[in-house]
Amino acid sequence: MNFSTPAPSESTPLEQIESLRDWWSLAGVDLHYDDEPASLLTETVPVTRPVEPKPVENIAATESKPQSNLESTGTANFSENYPSEHDEFLAWLSAPENLVEAQWSQNHILPNGVIEPEIMTIVGMPEQSGLLQNSLFSDKSGALLVNMLKAIGCDSQKTYSASISLGRSFDGRIDPQYHDALKKRVLHHIGLVRPKRIIIFGDTPSGLFFNENLLTARKNKQFVNHSSSKIEAIATFHPRILIERPEFKAEAWRDLQLLTRIQA
Repeated sequence: MNFSTPAPSESTPLEQIESLRDWWSLAGVDLHYDDEPASLLTETVPVTRPVEPKPVENIAATESKPQSNLESTGTANFSENYPSEHDEFLAWLSAPENLVEAQWSQNHILPNGVIEPEIMTIVGMPEQSGLLQNSLFSDKSGALLVNMLKAIGCDSQKTYSASISLGRSFDGRIDPQYHDALKKRVLHHIGLVRPKRIIIFGDTPSGLFFNENLLTARKNKQFVNHSSSKIEAIATFHPRILIERPEFKAEAWRDLQLLTRIQA
């Protein structure tokens, strides 16, 4: 299936950086290196470096050393007593003091769409270029998403779009210490929206929902467990990746076919 979309224009430096980060993540590559050169053919003995002693702070016996603001708060100050109505929940999300992501972003994109949609789409965080337009997606990604939904018989005007983090971090990642809090919030959100199907875009949401990286999660139809119900779901490539790597569109089409086709 060829999701038709205009040929991409030259990427901005920020988009190129985002692309590189995504490809490292998709490849599952972690960089480990040693400062000292070593032979690959002979066994080497690790070099032990002397550890410099840390300076000792003089703290009075009656005083306790204060924790940093991040260490002392973590996610403890963020209530999980979420509003039980959708409109009230959106109003709650619009208050930065309620948001975990307010620690790393001042620009937040609220979810939008219809209640009880055929499909709810979930991304990790807004695209950098989407932030400027108060959107989760850039113009090019948004246009491709419309075509992807159309390919499985879904009107994009009858969907709901949301993100794990309402703001974008500097490096496009979410610190694992916040995963549990954000997962609880988005599961509550799903319960208020009540979608029939869910499309998960990208590696971070795949790990959050399915405890698998994207390349593993997309092999099979998935289910999002919420309360006593299971919602049909799939994981696939973010539209931005498909624009940058059109050869993956056939793979994405196979992913979409795992969903039960929407009847007109």
